[in-house]
Amino acid sequence: MSGIIWGLLAAVFIGVSDAVARSTTQKVSISILILAVMSLSTVGLSVLFMFTDDWPRWHAYAWAVSAASGALNIVALIFLYKALERGPVAVASPAASSFTVMLVAMNAFAGQPFSLAQGLAIALVFGGVIMLSRPAKNQSSEPDYDAAWLRTTALLGLATAFTVSLRMFFAQEASAELGPMPALYLNRMFALISVLMLVAWQLQKGQKLNTPKGKMAALVFAQATLEVAALWAFLMGSQGDGRIAASIGFAAFAAITTITAWLWLGEKVAPQRWIWIAVIGLGIILASS
Repeated sequence: MSGIIWGLLAAVFIGVSDAVARSTTQKVSISILILAVMSLSTVGLSVLFMFTDDWPRWHAYAWAVSAASGALNIVALIFLYKALERGPVAVASPAASSFTVMLVAMNAFAGQPFSLAQGLAIALVFGGVIMLSRPAKNQSSEPDYDAAWLRTTALLGLATAFTVSLRMFFAQEASAELGPMPALYLNRMFALISVLMLVAWQLQKGQKLNTPKGKMAALVFAQATLEVAALWAFLMGSQGDGRIAASIGFAAFAAITTITAWLWLGEKVAPQRWIWIAVIGLGIILASS
C-alpha cells in the first residue's frame, strides 16, 4: 500500500475516534480520558510484544524523540479534546488537521521527496480545511454557536495542529529507526508516563476527576482502539519515501470526523461545508496520482 492509502486509513480511524471523543469528553475528565486511551493501548501492545518477543531495541535518538512525541501527544490531545468538547466538530477537527502543512514542511526540510502535485494537493486540502472552519453563512443551519465561540474552538484546533505536527514528525523519526510497531509502542509508553504525572498532579491539587462508567466505558475502549490503530497506519505509510504522502492522506480526518458527527451524533453541518469536504477529497486524489 502507498503512503497516501495508509494515511487515508489512518484518517478514517482517527476521524471516527474524534467523533466518539465528542461524546466521551462531555462525561469524562480529559486527563482521565487520555489516561484510559494510553493505558489500554500500552497494555495491548505489551501483550502483543510478549508473544512476538519483538520489543523495541535501544536507540538513543529514537527513544529520545519517542519521549518527546509521547509528551506532545498529551498536550495535543488536551487541546483537541477541549475543542471537541466545545464543538462544533465541523470546526474543531478541520482546524486541527491544518497540522498537515506544518508536518509536510518539516519533512521537506528534512530532505523527503516533494513534488509539485503534492504542493497542489496541500493547497487544496489546507484551503478546504480553512473554509470548513469558517462560520456558516446561514446561521439557521448552525444556530448554537456565535462567532466568538467558533473562533475559540478554531484557536484550540490550531493549537492542536501545532503540537500534533511536532508529535507526528518525532514519531516518524522514531519509526524510521525502529519500525512502525516499536515506535508506536514507545510513543504510547511515554505518553502514558506523561499523563500519569498529570493525573497525579491534579489529584494532589484536590481536583475532582470523572471516570467512565457503563456505556461510556465501552465508548472509551472504542476510542482508544481507533486512536492507536490510526497512529499505526500513519507510521506504516510513513516508511521509506511515504512520509509526505501519508501526512496529506491523514489530513482527511477532518472530513471523516465531520461526516461521522453528522451521521452518528446528528450534528448539523452547513451545506457549504460539504463543498469543502469535496475539495479536500480532490486534494487527496491528486496526492495519490
